[in-house]
Amino acid sequence: MKYRELNSNILVQRSGAQKINSGFGILVLLIALVVSYIAIQLLGLAGGFIVLALPIALSLLSIIWKNPKFGVWGALTMAFLSTGLTRYLPGPWGLSIDILLVLSWLVVFLNKDIKVNWKHAKQDIVWLTVIWMGYIVFQAVNPAGNGLIAWFYAMRGIGFYQFLTVPLVFLLFRKPKDVKQFMNFILLLSLLGTVWGFKQQILGVDAAEYNWLYVEDHHEEHILHGVLRVFSYYSDAGAFGASQAMMALVCGILFMGPFKKITKIKYLLLGLAFFLGFGISGTRGALMVPLAGGIAYLILAKNFKILLAGFSTILIVFCILKYTFLFQGVEQVRRMRTALDPNNKSLSVRLDNQKTFGRYLANKPFGGGVGTAGFWGARFNPESLMANTATDSWYVKIWAETGPVGLMLHLIILGYILGKGGHRIMTMKDSKEKSHAIAFYAALVGVIFASYGNQVLGQMPTGPIMNMLIPFIFILTRKPK
Repeated sequence: MKYRELNSNILVQRSGAQKINSGFGILVLLIALVVSYIAIQLLGLAGGFIVLALPIALSLLSIIWKNPKFGVWGALTMAFLSTGLTRYLPGPWGLSIDILLVLSWLVVFLNKDIKVNWKHAKQDIVWLTVIWMGYIVFQAVNPAGNGLIAWFYAMRGIGFYQFLTVPLVFLLFRKPKDVKQFMNFILLLSLLGTVWGFKQQILGVDAAEYNWLYVEDHHEEHILHGVLRVFSYYSDAGAFGASQAMMALVCGILFMGPFKKITKIKYLLLGLAFFLGFGISGTRGALMVPLAGGIAYLILAKNFKILLAGFSTILIVFCILKYTFLFQGVEQVRRMRTALDPNNKSLSVRLDNQKTFGRYLANKPFGGGVGTAGFWGARFNPESLMANTATDSWYVKIWAETGPVGLMLHLIILGYILGKGGHRIMTMKDSKEKSHAIAFYAALVGVIFASYGNQVLGQMPTGPIMNMLIPFIFILTRKPK
């Protein structure tokens, strides 16, 4: 009996070489060789890349199997990098976000070693994401839509990523170190974006970026009066500017928090770097991020002196931009100043577009269908009115695609999150956790208000950041047991 047990242990602990020499190992190698040969024959160089990527994919799968958090971190990383990667190696990089998040869920369900307390997912915020996703699923049968394929591509950024991410954060990211890791993660990737942006500003764009600007016809919105609107490795200058403005706001608020001197200096320097990144993007709409978010911070801080100083600063900046020509020689300042001009041509065009949507949606309470407006509308039905009328605003996009019913539901959900989150923060005692909660809340407020002028809530990486940031607000503000 002992001999058999010993023999069993020896079999379990076989080396990798012994496994390969077994019948099963040889079979796996043969299958891998056949699949590799077929992939290269059918797809050529692309097939070769797929074959090379397989070991990496299997290693990544092994890592996620042991710890599904890495799937979420991977999805967040790709939210930063996916659109930039397409300039160098065209491909459906965005789908990697879906794959990584779905893999994390599969591991949670299938790996018995991963212990989660499902009670943590019984949150009203989770139920709100389920309700919103349910409405988006209902949109798949909207008779005015462009079909299931267009719906699939478009619904991911509108609701699917949020539906997958929010409950995962409640289930897996409940420790103080998780908040710290989240902060460090987005700080690092955002700083890399800033550095890449200044590379473009100082050294110019590389060959792939030049091709994207001029061959793929993005130069009209990114080269203004001979000056580059820096876009870094983001999808465009607007996404880069909004993300940098949000990170500058977060760092500025954390600089005011009860942290060690060295930590405060770190946040100050990072905040200045992100603010400069926002500046070189030349993005006007992103002004609302620090403005609205700053006001939210001043209210939650409940400090009269800081509140007065903050409002005074906001008023001074507004007056400089609105009523003076100070710093008019700086291109970025000139663009920001046009955002406050009521006679701006861009504003007139946006208002005309909204009137066009209003007439089209007059008899469509559920909208024109998810995937009918903007990029996906132009791809799947380029001749339609929806595709040829710019949405610009995130809320106009939601209104156009999901109708007045969808827009009302969306605004109610956002209002509930802001109301409950703000109330819970105001009941907290001063602490590092409260500083992080206020910083996250202010960023959320800034992004929500900035989305009136641009589609900030749906942009990469701001949208996926919000999907993690919202549950973190409620985890930080939970009552201690």
